[in-house]
Amino acid sequence: MNTKGGPWVALLALATLATGMALALAADAQRAVLMPAIASIVVYMAFTLALYQRLRHSLFGEIGFFFLSAAFAYTLMPAATFILADVELSQGWVWEKLSLLLPDADALGVHLWRHVLFMAGTAVGYLLVRGAARSNAPTPMPALENEGFMITLALAIILAATTAVAILSAPVQFYIDHYLRFEHLGWFELRIVYVLLLLKTSAYYVLMAVLFRGFARYRLLAVTAVIAICAYELSYSLGSRIETLSVMLGAGCLYHFLVRPVTLKGGLVALSAIVVLFSLVEVVRMLDFGGSASANLLADNEFGPASEFGAVFFTGYHLYFERSSGSLPPASIAMFFNDLLAVLPFVENEEWHPMYWYAYHYFPDALVPPATIGPIAESAVWGGEIDLALRAVAIGALYALVMRWFLPRRQEWWALVIYSYLFATCIMTLKYSVLYQLSPLVRIIGPGLLVFWLAKRLVGSGSQLTSLPSGRQHSIER
Repeated sequence: MNTKGGPWVALLALATLATGMALALAADAQRAVLMPAIASIVVYMAFTLALYQRLRHSLFGEIGFFFLSAAFAYTLMPAATFILADVELSQGWVWEKLSLLLPDADALGVHLWRHVLFMAGTAVGYLLVRGAARSNAPTPMPALENEGFMITLALAIILAATTAVAILSAPVQFYIDHYLRFEHLGWFELRIVYVLLLLKTSAYYVLMAVLFRGFARYRLLAVTAVIAICAYELSYSLGSRIETLSVMLGAGCLYHFLVRPVTLKGGLVALSAIVVLFSLVEVVRMLDFGGSASANLLADNEFGPASEFGAVFFTGYHLYFERSSGSLPPASIAMFFNDLLAVLPFVENEEWHPMYWYAYHYFPDALVPPATIGPIAESAVWGGEIDLALRAVAIGALYALVMRWFLPRRQEWWALVIYSYLFATCIMTLKYSVLYQLSPLVRIIGPGLLVFWLAKRLVGSGSQLTSLPSGRQHSIER
């Protein structure tokens, strides 16, 4: 009894000590931000402890654990920055969009508590539905039928798609141009580009799933492919990091389940390294495309943490600020169901997309939407904090169902593709919406899997046909 309760007693004692120190030592302005920051740490540690006590194995491959880790980072990093900046946001700070709202410490603290509510709701939903099924240690798997063909097909699709997209793309010089590189194309040509990008993305995950499934045979090719894909995506997007991050996370997920379990310590070290790397990429991107102003910022040491960590906080804070003042623009009911409408093929949904709605009302001169609208921000448009809690529980429960679906099927190549994609892109749920991943799963991964499955079946049928005795083969041919 004492053994089971010991970690919880230690967590309670640590939380009490941290709270007491915060109340005693922090300035008034810092205290308003520090208290929800401590609460986020307690929620994260409690969730980690509860999940580990239930599963008793490495948590790295758990999609719910990884998602909550991301939510924790997007909560703690803004809080730490506010504390280090002494909450003086109005004095020329790198998160200039937030500073324009001139928030005080109390307002920042209140919104950080909404982040804590989101974390707690997600944790509750995941723990309620997850169950206790565990993944076994990776074991050698037999080669897939037509494994070499699948690798060759994936590489061929990637090469053909990247070549064709490069030919069809307009010249790109600045970072913003990356999002406008196909604006000159007509309707038909644009649909060709969409199909090529769809096949390229699905081919990435099929290739990684097959290579890591046979890692003992394809070790060098697997590592080379991941590095090459990441380098290409970072260069192609002129510093946009999301596709590169997704590939890295997908590869890490597959390595965990198919090669060697990633320990919690090893996973945290790797993720910390990625955070540092991508923060440097942001600085380099600003230096390359921001001119002398960016260079002056760097020289003056005015760079804070990567602005990515303020993306979720800013839009949520802004819309809750608008909600409290009664200034929210009207929103169509279709916007509430955007995730379901987005599944429909070739349907342009900018009219009811939350991100475009936000850009239209608050940044009408922007060439592309400058900010994303996640579940925290979207809850401000509809039901406020109650809405936020329900969305958080729903996300946790859905990811728990994904985990329960995947574990019995983790040796199937198509299940590995689906799960590694969901794992790699779950951060997008934090930045966009509850069912955001449903659309790319249906419109990108689904068609890509169908192409590979049909090609695999056709090659398999042809091989069976040629292996038949000659008389039997002639009778069929006739």
